[in-house]
Amino acid sequence: WPLSFSFLHALLGILIPLTNVTVIVVVYKLLKKKHAKSYIFIINLAAADMLVGLMCIVEALDDLYDDDFDKNITFCLIRICLTITPCISSILTLLLISLDRYLAVRLPLHYHRFVCTRAILVVLLLLWSWSFFMGHLPLISPSLQQSNYTGYCGLLYSAKSEYLFILCFTVFIPALASIIFLHLSLGWIAFIQHRLIWKTWPTPTTSILLYMRHFKAARTVLIVIICFALSWGPYYITGVIQARCPDCDLKDLLKDLLFLLGETNSLMNPLIYTFYSKDIRSYLSKLFSLTLQRKRNNGEGIKKGSLHILLTLTQTHINLDLITNWNLTDFL
Repeated sequence: WPLSFSFLHALLGILIPLTNVTVIVVVYKLLKKKHAKSYIFIINLAAADMLVGLMCIVEALDDLYDDDFDKNITFCLIRICLTITPCISSILTLLLISLDRYLAVRLPLHYHRFVCTRAILVVLLLLWSWSFFMGHLPLISPSLQQSNYTGYCGLLYSAKSEYLFILCFTVFIPALASIIFLHLSLGWIAFIQHRLIWKTWPTPTTSILLYMRHFKAARTVLIVIICFALSWGPYYITGVIQARCPDCDLKDLLKDLLFLLGETNSLMNPLIYTFYSKDIRSYLSKLFSLTLQRKRNNGEGIKKGSLHILLTLTQTHINLDLITNWNLTDFL
């Protein structure tokens, strides 16, 4: 089992940063091209997921060396807190993306006034500050640490159950409830607007089609949120059960399988955006096509250059042979 989980963590440690870096590069190119401020939130989500992927490498090393890093509670808590912090940032970023889509649909005329670059950067700074504080709370407040740590590194075995309740009832559940409310509101607005548009304009104009794209973007966000709930939901639910039931023995399930399931969400997010976001998908396809074309042109250039050098060397060799065969008396 340790080798299996070590292999899976190592695989995630390679795939998660690779896919998220690709999304960051593509979305950054789109941000410069289209100046759509909402792309900043997607970059932030990919950055948080990338940090989860980097922590998977630490998890793989820990599995490989039979939990040798877990003997000290401080090292254990640092590893757990560094993994929880980007997870908190992910769910809060999803909340901001949902709010961004809601404002774009609900207040289209005032959207660009509310959602400016300075406001987004301030909100993201507050988001990461709050995520760091909540993620490192057991290190900040030693009263949340387990006093009878046995060397088994898990959330409920290095931190008290109160910390899990704080995470659930101040971060996870409120954020998820707010996201559900925003998307229910978006669904209702979409239903009303769709009926009104098709009654008024049987053939929609370009501006109407652009307006409707906000609903398609909200659909992509909804898929991401569902995957997040399915990935991390079992971990938090099982953790609450374990916290409320001291006689239950769910530590192996929590530490290995369910935590690994939560980490796979950081791999799913970039794949969802790649397949469901038309802008990202088309730009990524265009980028790959340009890369292949450039490699093909470079290959042809190398072939042409090699052929030119070969012809030059052959001609030089022929000229040297002629000079060698000439008799000096021919010039007298």
